Amino acid sequence: MKEELKILILEDVAFDAELIEYELRREGVKFLSRRVETKESFISELEVLKPDLILADHSLPKFDGLSALKIANSECPYTPFLFVSGKIGEEFAVNALKEGATDYIFKNNLSKLVPAMQRALKECHEKIEREKAQNALKKAHFELEQQVLERTKALSRVNDELRAEMDERERIENKLKKSLEEKEILLKEIHHRVKNNLQIISSLLNLQSRYINDEEMLDIYKESQNRVKSMAIIHEKLYQSEDLARIDFGDYVKSLVLDLFHSYGVDNIEPDINIRDVLLDINTAIPCGLIVNELVTNSIKHGFLANRTRANSQSFDKKDKIAVNITKENEIYTMSVYDNGIGFPDNLDFRHTDSLGMQLVISLTSQLRGTVELERDNGTLFKIVFKEVEYNNKF
Repeated sequence: MKEELKILILEDVAFDAELIEYELRREGVKFLSRRVETKESFISELEVLKPDLILADHSLPKFDGLSALKIANSECPYTPFLFVSGKIGEEFAVNALKEGATDYIFKNNLSKLVPAMQRALKECHEKIEREKAQNALKKAHFELEQQVLERTKALSRVNDELRAEMDERERIENKLKKSLEEKEILLKEIHHRVKNNLQIISSLLNLQSRYINDEEMLDIYKESQNRVKSMAIIHEKLYQSEDLARIDFGDYVKSLVLDLFHSYGVDNIEPDINIRDVLLDINTAIPCGLIVNELVTNSIKHGFLANRTRANSQSFDKKDKIAVNITKENEIYTMSVYDNGIGFPDNLDFRHTDSLGMQLVISLTSQLRGTVELERDNGTLFKIVFKEVEYNNKF
Protein backbone atom coordinates (compact mmCIF):
# COMPACT_ATOMS: atom_id res chain seq x y z
CA MET A 1 0.00 0.00 0.00
CA LYS A 2 0.96 3.64 -0.35
CA GLU A 3 2.74 5.37 2.52
CA GLU A 4 -0.44 7.38 3.10
CA LEU A 5 -3.82 6.32 1.73
CA LYS A 6 -6.54 8.81 0.88
CA ILE A 7 -9.79 7.25 2.05
CA LEU A 8 -13.32 8.55 1.45
CA ILE A 9 -15.82 7.26 4.05
CA LEU A 10 -19.53 7.38 3.19
CA GLU A 11 -21.12 7.10 6.65
CA ASP A 12 -23.85 9.07 8.44
CA VAL A 13 -22.88 7.86 11.95
CA ALA A 14 -19.73 9.65 13.08
CA PHE A 15 -19.00 7.06 15.78
CA ASP A 16 -19.00 4.23 13.21
CA ALA A 17 -16.55 6.18 11.05
CA GLU A 18 -14.33 6.70 14.09
CA LEU A 19 -14.36 2.93 14.75
CA ILE A 20 -13.21 2.34 11.18
CA GLU A 21 -10.42 4.90 11.56
CA TYR A 22 -9.42 3.36 14.91
CA GLU A 23 -9.12 -0.08 13.31
CA LEU A 24 -6.95 1.33 10.53
CA ARG A 25 -4.63 3.03 13.02
CA ARG A 26 -4.51 -0.14 15.13
CA GLU A 27 -3.30 -2.07 12.06
CA GLY A 28 -0.63 0.55 11.36
CA VAL A 29 -2.26 2.02 8.25
CA LYS A 30 -1.29 5.62 7.51
CA PHE A 31 -4.18 7.47 5.93
CA LEU A 32 -5.99 10.73 5.29
CA SER A 33 -9.77 10.37 5.49
CA ARG A 34 -12.88 12.42 4.73
CA ARG A 35 -16.35 11.50 5.96
CA VAL A 36 -19.42 12.40 3.88
CA GLU A 37 -23.09 11.46 4.09
CA THR A 38 -24.81 13.17 1.14
CA LYS A 39 -24.66 12.79 -2.62
CA GLU A 40 -23.35 16.33 -3.12
CA SER A 41 -20.51 16.02 -0.62
CA PHE A 42 -19.62 12.56 -1.99
CA ILE A 43 -19.27 13.89 -5.56
CA SER A 44 -17.32 16.92 -4.31
CA GLU A 45 -14.79 14.83 -2.36
CA LEU A 46 -14.29 12.50 -5.33
CA GLU A 47 -13.02 15.55 -7.22
CA VAL A 48 -11.13 17.24 -4.38
CA LEU A 49 -9.70 14.30 -2.40
CA LYS A 50 -9.21 11.91 -5.35
CA PRO A 51 -9.37 8.94 -2.95
CA ASP A 52 -7.32 5.75 -3.25
CA LEU A 53 -10.13 3.80 -1.57
CA ILE A 54 -13.85 4.25 -0.82
CA LEU A 55 -15.55 2.73 2.26
CA ALA A 56 -19.34 3.05 2.22
CA ASP A 57 -22.34 2.16 4.36
CA HIS A 58 -25.13 0.65 2.24
CA SER A 59 -27.96 2.80 3.62
CA LEU A 60 -27.99 6.45 4.72
CA PRO A 61 -30.84 8.88 5.46
CA LYS A 62 -30.18 11.05 2.36
CA PHE A 63 -28.15 8.73 0.15
CA ASP A 64 -27.37 5.04 -0.40
CA GLY A 65 -24.32 2.89 -1.12
CA LEU A 66 -25.43 1.50 -4.50
CA SER A 67 -26.02 4.99 -5.88
CA ALA A 68 -22.58 6.01 -4.62
CA LEU A 69 -21.10 2.91 -6.29
CA LYS A 70 -22.59 3.88 -9.65
CA ILE A 71 -21.18 7.41 -9.34
CA ALA A 72 -17.75 6.06 -8.36
CA ASN A 73 -17.77 3.63 -11.30
CA SER A 74 -18.33 6.59 -13.60
CA GLU A 75 -15.99 9.13 -12.00
CA CYS A 76 -13.14 6.91 -10.72
CA PRO A 77 -13.56 3.37 -12.09
CA TYR A 78 -10.16 2.20 -10.84
CA THR A 79 -10.80 3.14 -7.19
CA PRO A 80 -11.68 0.11 -4.99
CA PHE A 81 -15.16 0.38 -3.42
CA LEU A 82 -15.84 -1.61 -0.22
CA PHE A 83 -19.15 -1.75 1.65
CA VAL A 84 -18.79 -1.54 5.44
CA SER A 85 -22.21 -2.07 6.98
CA GLY A 86 -23.92 -3.45 10.00
CA LYS A 87 -26.21 -5.73 8.04
CA ILE A 88 -26.14 -6.73 4.36
CA GLY A 89 -28.68 -9.16 2.94
CA GLU A 90 -27.71 -11.96 0.56
CA GLU A 91 -29.53 -10.37 -2.40
CA PHE A 92 -27.92 -6.97 -1.78
CA ALA A 93 -24.42 -8.49 -1.45
CA VAL A 94 -24.69 -10.39 -4.74
CA ASN A 95 -26.13 -7.33 -6.52
CA ALA A 96 -23.40 -5.07 -5.14
CA LEU A 97 -20.63 -7.38 -6.37
CA LYS A 98 -22.28 -7.57 -9.80
CA GLU A 99 -22.44 -3.77 -9.93
CA GLY A 100 -18.69 -3.55 -9.34
CA ALA A 101 -18.17 -3.45 -5.57
CA THR A 102 -14.81 -4.90 -4.59
CA ASP A 103 -15.88 -6.52 -1.29
CA TYR A 104 -18.11 -6.08 1.76
CA ILE A 105 -17.22 -6.12 5.47
CA PHE A 106 -19.54 -6.24 8.48
CA LYS A 107 -19.12 -3.53 11.12
CA ASN A 108 -19.04 -6.15 13.87
CA ASN A 109 -16.03 -7.81 12.22
CA LEU A 110 -13.71 -4.91 11.37
CA SER A 111 -10.64 -7.11 11.87
CA LYS A 112 -11.20 -8.23 8.26
CA LEU A 113 -11.15 -4.66 6.93
CA VAL A 114 -7.39 -4.13 6.43
CA PRO A 115 -6.81 -7.51 4.70
CA ALA A 116 -9.76 -6.76 2.41
CA MET A 117 -8.32 -3.31 1.64
CA GLN A 118 -4.92 -4.82 0.82
CA ARG A 119 -6.51 -7.33 -1.57
CA ALA A 120 -8.61 -4.61 -3.19
CA LEU A 121 -5.64 -2.29 -3.76
CA LYS A 122 -3.58 -5.17 -5.17
CA GLU A 123 -6.35 -6.15 -7.60
CA CYS A 124 -6.73 -2.49 -8.62
CA HIS A 125 -3.01 -2.25 -9.41
CA GLU A 126 -3.13 -5.50 -11.41
CA LYS A 127 -6.17 -4.27 -13.36
CA ILE A 128 -4.38 -1.04 -14.32
CA GLU A 129 -1.30 -2.98 -15.42
CA ARG A 130 -3.45 -5.36 -17.49
CA GLU A 131 -5.13 -2.48 -19.28
CA LYS A 132 -1.77 -0.87 -19.99
CA ALA A 133 -0.59 -4.14 -21.50
CA GLN A 134 -3.79 -4.44 -23.55
CA ASN A 135 -3.42 -0.91 -24.90
CA ALA A 136 0.21 -1.55 -25.77
CA LEU A 137 -0.82 -4.76 -27.51
CA LYS A 138 -3.49 -2.97 -29.56
CA LYS A 139 -1.01 -0.29 -30.58
CA ALA A 140 1.54 -2.92 -31.58
CA HIS A 141 -1.09 -4.76 -33.60
CA PHE A 142 -2.09 -1.60 -35.44
CA GLU A 143 1.50 -0.64 -36.22
CA LEU A 144 2.36 -4.12 -37.41
CA GLU A 145 -0.77 -4.35 -39.56
CA GLN A 146 0.16 -1.04 -41.16
CA GLN A 147 3.63 -2.36 -41.91
CA VAL A 148 2.16 -5.52 -43.45
CA LEU A 149 -0.15 -3.40 -45.62
CA GLU A 150 2.71 -1.19 -46.79
CA ARG A 151 4.86 -4.21 -47.61
CA THR A 152 1.99 -5.81 -49.53
CA LYS A 153 1.51 -2.69 -51.66
CA ALA A 154 5.25 -2.53 -52.31
CA LEU A 155 5.22 -6.16 -53.45
CA SER A 156 2.57 -5.41 -56.07
CA ARG A 157 4.64 -2.51 -57.47
CA VAL A 158 8.14 -3.99 -57.45
CA ASN A 159 8.22 -7.41 -59.12
CA ASP A 160 12.01 -7.67 -59.06
CA GLU A 161 11.96 -7.30 -55.24
CA LEU A 162 9.19 -9.87 -54.78
CA ARG A 163 11.33 -12.43 -52.96
CA ALA A 164 12.93 -9.91 -50.59
CA GLU A 165 9.60 -8.30 -49.79
CA MET A 166 7.95 -11.66 -49.10
CA ASP A 167 10.74 -12.50 -46.66
CA GLU A 168 10.23 -9.15 -44.93
CA ARG A 169 6.51 -9.70 -44.67
CA GLU A 170 7.09 -13.14 -43.17
CA ARG A 171 9.43 -11.58 -40.60
CA ILE A 172 6.82 -8.99 -39.69
CA GLU A 173 4.07 -11.61 -39.40
CA ASN A 174 6.27 -13.67 -37.09
CA LYS A 175 6.79 -10.58 -34.98
CA LEU A 176 3.02 -10.08 -34.88
CA LYS A 177 2.45 -13.68 -33.76
CA LYS A 178 4.99 -13.20 -31.00
CA SER A 179 3.24 -10.08 -29.77
CA LEU A 180 -0.06 -11.97 -29.68
CA GLU A 181 1.36 -14.09 -26.88
CA GLU A 182 0.32 -11.21 -24.66
CA LYS A 183 -3.18 -12.63 -24.98
CA GLU A 184 -2.19 -14.62 -21.93
CA ILE A 185 -2.88 -11.51 -19.88
CA LEU A 186 -6.47 -11.56 -21.11
CA LEU A 187 -6.77 -15.32 -20.62
CA LYS A 188 -5.54 -15.01 -17.03
CA GLU A 189 -8.25 -12.43 -16.39
CA ILE A 190 -10.84 -14.83 -17.83
CA HIS A 191 -9.74 -17.61 -15.44
CA HIS A 192 -9.90 -15.10 -12.56
CA ARG A 193 -13.45 -14.03 -13.46
CA VAL A 194 -14.67 -17.60 -13.97
CA LYS A 195 -13.18 -18.63 -10.62
CA ASN A 196 -14.89 -15.70 -8.86
CA ASN A 197 -18.25 -16.45 -10.50
CA LEU A 198 -18.04 -20.13 -9.52
CA GLN A 199 -17.17 -19.12 -5.95
CA ILE A 200 -20.27 -16.90 -5.87
CA ILE A 201 -22.40 -19.84 -7.04
CA SER A 202 -20.84 -22.08 -4.37
CA SER A 203 -21.51 -19.45 -1.69
CA LEU A 204 -25.13 -19.08 -2.82
CA LEU A 205 -25.62 -22.86 -2.62
CA ASN A 206 -24.12 -22.81 0.89
CA LEU A 207 -26.37 -19.94 1.98
CA GLN A 208 -29.47 -21.57 0.51
CA SER A 209 -28.68 -24.90 2.21
CA ARG A 210 -28.99 -23.21 5.62
CA TYR A 211 -32.76 -22.96 5.06
CA ILE A 212 -33.16 -26.70 4.38
CA ASN A 213 -33.81 -29.24 7.12
CA ASP A 214 -34.22 -32.33 4.94
CA GLU A 215 -31.01 -34.43 5.18
CA GLU A 216 -31.34 -35.80 1.65
CA MET A 217 -31.77 -32.32 0.16
CA LEU A 218 -28.82 -31.04 2.22
CA ASP A 219 -26.71 -33.86 0.80
CA ILE A 220 -27.72 -32.89 -2.75
CA TYR A 221 -26.77 -29.27 -2.09
CA LYS A 222 -23.39 -30.31 -0.63
CA GLU A 223 -22.62 -32.52 -3.64
CA SER A 224 -23.58 -29.72 -6.04
CA GLN A 225 -21.41 -27.27 -4.11
CA ASN A 226 -18.45 -29.68 -4.25
CA ARG A 227 -18.87 -30.08 -8.02
CA VAL A 228 -18.80 -26.33 -8.48
CA LYS A 229 -15.75 -26.10 -6.20
CA SER A 230 -13.92 -28.76 -8.25
CA MET A 231 -14.22 -26.54 -11.34
CA ALA A 232 -13.40 -23.34 -9.42
CA ILE A 233 -10.16 -24.89 -8.10
CA ILE A 234 -9.03 -25.60 -11.68
CA HIS A 235 -9.51 -21.98 -12.73
CA GLU A 236 -7.81 -20.82 -9.51
CA LYS A 237 -4.78 -23.05 -10.22
CA LEU A 238 -4.59 -21.82 -13.84
CA TYR A 239 -4.87 -18.19 -12.66
CA GLN A 240 -1.96 -18.76 -10.26
CA SER A 241 0.10 -20.71 -12.82
CA GLU A 242 2.73 -19.37 -15.19
CA ASP A 243 1.44 -21.80 -17.85
CA LEU A 244 -2.16 -20.78 -18.54
CA ALA A 245 -2.74 -23.64 -21.00
CA ARG A 246 -2.01 -26.62 -18.72
CA ILE A 247 -2.56 -27.47 -15.07
CA ASP A 248 -0.40 -29.46 -12.62
CA PHE A 249 -3.02 -32.17 -12.07
CA GLY A 250 -1.31 -33.67 -9.01
CA ASP A 251 -1.37 -30.35 -7.16
CA TYR A 252 -4.98 -29.81 -8.22
CA VAL A 253 -6.17 -33.27 -7.09
CA LYS A 254 -4.50 -32.82 -3.69
CA SER A 255 -6.35 -29.50 -3.18
CA LEU A 256 -9.62 -31.05 -4.39
CA VAL A 257 -9.45 -34.15 -2.16
CA LEU A 258 -8.43 -32.16 0.93
CA ASP A 259 -11.39 -29.83 0.28
CA LEU A 260 -13.71 -32.87 0.10
CA PHE A 261 -12.22 -34.26 3.34
CA HIS A 262 -12.88 -30.93 5.02
CA SER A 263 -16.42 -30.80 3.62
CA TYR A 264 -17.27 -34.21 5.10
CA GLY A 265 -15.35 -33.73 8.34
CA VAL A 266 -12.57 -36.21 7.58
CA ASP A 267 -9.63 -34.95 9.64
CA ASN A 268 -7.68 -37.94 10.94
CA ILE A 269 -6.40 -39.60 7.74
CA GLU A 270 -4.31 -38.29 4.86
CA PRO A 271 -5.23 -39.00 1.22
CA ASP A 272 -2.74 -41.05 -0.78
CA ILE A 273 -2.11 -38.98 -3.93
CA ASN A 274 0.38 -40.45 -6.41
CA ILE A 275 0.39 -38.13 -9.43
CA ARG A 276 3.77 -36.90 -10.63
CA ASP A 277 4.58 -34.67 -13.58
CA VAL A 278 1.07 -34.86 -15.05
CA LEU A 279 0.13 -31.65 -16.87
CA LEU A 280 -3.33 -31.61 -18.43
CA ASP A 281 -5.12 -29.21 -20.74
CA ILE A 282 -8.16 -27.56 -19.13
CA ASN A 283 -10.48 -29.46 -21.52
CA THR A 284 -9.18 -32.71 -20.03
CA ALA A 285 -8.59 -31.50 -16.46
CA ILE A 286 -12.21 -30.41 -15.84
CA PRO A 287 -13.88 -33.77 -16.64
CA CYS A 288 -11.06 -35.65 -14.85
CA GLY A 289 -11.48 -33.40 -11.80
CA LEU A 290 -15.24 -33.97 -11.73
CA ILE A 291 -14.69 -37.75 -11.97
CA VAL A 292 -12.26 -37.65 -9.01
CA ASN A 293 -14.79 -35.51 -7.10
CA GLU A 294 -17.59 -38.04 -7.64
CA LEU A 295 -15.51 -41.15 -6.85
CA VAL A 296 -13.84 -39.73 -3.71
CA THR A 297 -17.23 -38.47 -2.50
CA ASN A 298 -18.63 -41.97 -3.11
CA SER A 299 -15.75 -43.51 -1.10
CA ILE A 300 -16.29 -41.17 1.85
CA LYS A 301 -20.09 -41.51 1.93
CA HIS A 302 -20.60 -45.15 1.01
CA GLY A 303 -17.24 -46.83 1.55
CA PHE A 304 -16.79 -45.61 5.13
CA LEU A 305 -19.45 -43.28 6.56
CA ALA A 306 -22.35 -45.51 5.50
CA ASN A 307 -21.03 -48.29 7.75
CA ARG A 308 -20.80 -46.17 10.91
CA THR A 309 -23.34 -45.13 13.51
CA ARG A 310 -24.78 -41.67 13.10
CA ALA A 311 -23.24 -40.50 16.37
CA ASN A 312 -19.80 -41.49 15.13
CA SER A 313 -20.38 -40.82 11.40
CA GLN A 314 -17.50 -38.42 10.96
CA SER A 315 -14.87 -40.68 12.54
CA PHE A 316 -12.29 -42.46 10.37
CA ASP A 317 -9.79 -45.09 11.45
CA LYS A 318 -6.12 -44.58 10.66
CA LYS A 319 -6.23 -47.83 8.65
CA ASP A 320 -8.85 -46.34 6.32
CA LYS A 321 -7.39 -45.39 2.96
CA ILE A 322 -8.45 -43.34 -0.05
CA ALA A 323 -5.95 -43.17 -2.92
CA VAL A 324 -5.86 -41.39 -6.28
CA ASN A 325 -3.21 -42.34 -8.86
CA ILE A 326 -2.46 -41.44 -12.48
CA THR A 327 0.10 -43.08 -14.73
CA LYS A 328 0.95 -42.35 -18.36
CA GLU A 329 2.30 -44.74 -20.96
CA ASN A 330 2.89 -43.27 -24.42
CA GLU A 331 -0.24 -41.13 -24.91
CA ILE A 332 -2.51 -43.22 -22.66
CA TYR A 333 -3.46 -42.12 -19.12
CA THR A 334 -4.72 -44.52 -16.45
CA MET A 335 -6.45 -42.83 -13.51
CA SER A 336 -7.49 -44.91 -10.50
CA VAL A 337 -9.48 -44.07 -7.37
CA TYR A 338 -9.29 -46.68 -4.58
CA ASP A 339 -10.68 -47.13 -1.08
CA ASN A 340 -10.37 -50.04 1.35
CA GLY A 341 -13.87 -49.54 2.70
CA ILE A 342 -16.83 -51.93 2.73
CA GLY A 343 -16.68 -52.40 -1.05
CA PHE A 344 -19.05 -51.77 -3.93
CA PRO A 345 -22.12 -54.08 -3.66
CA ASP A 346 -21.79 -57.18 -5.87
CA ASN A 347 -25.42 -56.98 -6.94
CA LEU A 348 -25.15 -53.35 -8.13
CA ASP A 349 -24.24 -52.55 -11.74
CA PHE A 350 -22.56 -49.13 -11.62
CA ARG A 351 -23.26 -48.62 -15.33
CA HIS A 352 -27.01 -48.91 -14.79
CA THR A 353 -27.82 -47.14 -11.56
CA ASP A 354 -29.98 -44.20 -10.51
CA SER A 355 -27.00 -42.57 -8.79
CA LEU A 356 -26.31 -39.16 -10.33
CA GLY A 357 -22.65 -39.48 -9.30
CA MET A 358 -22.16 -42.75 -11.20
CA GLN A 359 -24.06 -41.36 -14.21
CA LEU A 360 -21.70 -38.38 -14.22
CA VAL A 361 -18.65 -40.66 -14.09
CA ILE A 362 -19.93 -42.64 -17.10
CA SER A 363 -20.83 -39.48 -19.04
CA LEU A 364 -17.54 -37.70 -18.30
CA THR A 365 -15.51 -40.79 -19.22
CA SER A 366 -17.39 -40.87 -22.53
CA GLN A 367 -16.53 -37.19 -23.00
CA LEU A 368 -12.87 -38.16 -22.57
CA ARG A 369 -13.43 -40.96 -25.11
CA GLY A 370 -12.18 -43.32 -22.43
CA THR A 371 -13.22 -46.47 -20.57
CA VAL A 372 -14.08 -47.11 -16.93
CA GLU A 373 -13.74 -50.40 -15.06
CA LEU A 374 -14.57 -51.46 -11.49
CA GLU A 375 -12.63 -53.95 -9.34
CA ARG A 376 -14.17 -55.12 -6.05
CA ASP A 377 -11.21 -56.98 -4.49
CA ASN A 378 -10.23 -55.70 -1.00
CA GLY A 379 -12.35 -52.57 -1.32
CA THR A 380 -13.35 -50.56 -4.37
CA LEU A 381 -11.09 -49.62 -7.28
CA PHE A 382 -12.26 -47.58 -10.27
CA LYS A 383 -9.92 -47.38 -13.30
CA ILE A 384 -10.43 -44.81 -16.04
CA VAL A 385 -8.28 -45.08 -19.19
CA PHE A 386 -8.23 -42.13 -21.60
CA LYS A 387 -6.23 -39.92 -23.93
CA GLU A 388 -5.93 -36.17 -23.54
CA VAL A 389 -8.83 -34.36 -25.19
CA GLU A 390 -7.92 -32.33 -28.25
CA TYR A 391 -10.03 -29.46 -29.61
CA ASN A 392 -9.22 -27.74 -32.86
CA ASN A 393 -11.04 -24.51 -32.06
CA LYS A 394 -9.24 -23.35 -28.93
CA PHE A 395 -9.12 -19.71 -27.91
